[in-house]
Amino acid sequence: MIPVTVHGAEGRMGRLVAELVAAAEDCALVALVTEPGGDQPAGVAHPSLPLTGQDRLAAVHPRGGVIVDFSLAPALAGLLAQSSLVAAPLVIGTTGHTADQLADLRAHAARVPVVHAANFSVGIPALQMVLRLLARTLPGGFDAELVETHHRAKADRPSGTARWLAAAWQRERGGDPPPVHSQRIGGVVGDHTWTIGDQEEMLVLTHRAHSRRAFLRGVLPAVRFAHRAAPGYYNLQDVLQDLAAGG
Repeated sequence: MIPVTVHGAEGRMGRLVAELVAAAEDCALVALVTEPGGDQPAGVAHPSLPLTGQDRLAAVHPRGGVIVDFSLAPALAGLLAQSSLVAAPLVIGTTGHTADQLADLRAHAARVPVVHAANFSVGIPALQMVLRLLARTLPGGFDAELVETHHRAKADRPSGTARWLAAAWQRERGGDPPPVHSQRIGGVVGDHTWTIGDQEEMLVLTHRAHSRRAFLRGVLPAVRFAHRAAPGYYNLQDVLQDLAAGG
């Protein structure tokens, strides 16, 4: 069994991750962690597990376990400090990190495995692969723009997924980054629509999440991967490729 701690357990995604881990046959949900000083007894956030403040994460997370993080970007420094005390592999789905924070995360990955993805759905990595192919293949006259739409409560704008996709296009295509337009409307779970065209023809590519659970389909494979991987900075494509190879 793989012991798993959920960091950011009081949030929408954190609660779903906790349910996912608890239902997995090869994982054990061992701790739920929230912001420093946010401790709550068992029965409040979970029937049998207390909600533990981040400042005591190392005290409740067992060595050999994996920490799954779906919190907020400002919590990263505390997460890295506490997880380093128990040498815990990390699976991180939090978005909105600064360039300095990402540099800290990559440096941390020299000591433990870190799987970091802006989106743990299966469809988004597939969309990125298609975008990279189109960026390499289409003539120079084709322009690309991205519209991402999420619910009104989503804090980062544009979404971490949108930034990741746009960066992939730019790396393959060169030139300026493609324009990204953000909409925050009602309860939309998550839409990312690319429009790519020139004067003669147009392609439209859309990934649409029907529920938040779509964003979690890669979490358990990432936990299993991180539990046995060597130190390094990995993404969901690394996890899926390993899974396809029988890992």
